[in-house]
Amino acid sequence: MKFNKSSLLSLLALALASCSQEAPDSNLSVSLANPACKAGEPVTFKISGDADNIVFYSGEVGHEYGLRDRQYADNDLMVDFVSFTDQSTGIHPNFQILLSSDFNGIYDAENVAAATWTDVTGEFALPAKTSTNTPSGEVNLKRFVGEDNDALVYLAFRYFDLDGAAQKNRWVVRSINIRKVSPEGQETLLADIKTAGWQNVAFSGTMKWTLPGSQLLAAGNTSTNDKDAWVVSKGFNLRSAEPSTGIVLKNIATDLSQYQYVYEKPGTYEAVFAATSVWYNSSSSSTTTVKVTVTE
Repeated sequence: MKFNKSSLLSLLALALASCSQEAPDSNLSVSLANPACKAGEPVTFKISGDADNIVFYSGEVGHEYGLRDRQYADNDLMVDFVSFTDQSTGIHPNFQILLSSDFNGIYDAENVAAATWTDVTGEFALPAKTSTNTPSGEVNLKRFVGEDNDALVYLAFRYFDLDGAAQKNRWVVRSINIRKVSPEGQETLLADIKTAGWQNVAFSGTMKWTLPGSQLLAAGNTSTNDKDAWVVSKGFNLRSAEPSTGIVLKNIATDLSQYQYVYEKPGTYEAVFAATSVWYNSSSSSTTTVKVTVTE
């Protein structure tokens, strides 16, 4: 196909005109089709505007626009476990729960001893009589964790007989849950009894915790040698936080005049529509917030 000079000039003029265009205005107008919103039923948002891209943040936990870029949060460290002890001579205070946020992760006596360990045994309920499975209660250990956002937290159980006596009582940890809870209530299971990465560290004697997977067992032995045996978890990053996520509703190739979303729980939410129009020579962005009150 041949082009004459006039055609080429026309095409050039058209190209120059398109290059001079700016990105479409990203401002949106969003309203509720029906302000009476009920949990479990679709909420319809009416949308008008020329934005190329729209991302929706419902305002629910994990989907809040203001938390979309966060990396850290002042999370709670929630720990609970079930323990058991038995021996005819009664219960002896030879069991501890310890916490460290400066352990270097090298599981030997020298490096464990070099770390700072806080005894948190008194925070938990332990068996008051033998042969009884005892829930510890759920305890928030956040106040015992260091200030560094990137510090890893380690939990340890310690069994010790340091008076030259033979086995006193055995200790069993039947189950454990280690969770972090964000300030807005989002829960993350960091580990349970099977996934906590337990490793044995012996300070005195050859006794070790038994790690069959479903429980932790410190049975001591009949030797009169001193015993000081630890089992230490893997490290957990308490203050790391998952950024909130949104739902992509529209891109440059699609049109959108309404959107339906279902809120499962009653409450008041700030739904945010984040809109952008990005061209090679200009860009535009905006946020539109709609208050949504959801009833039962």
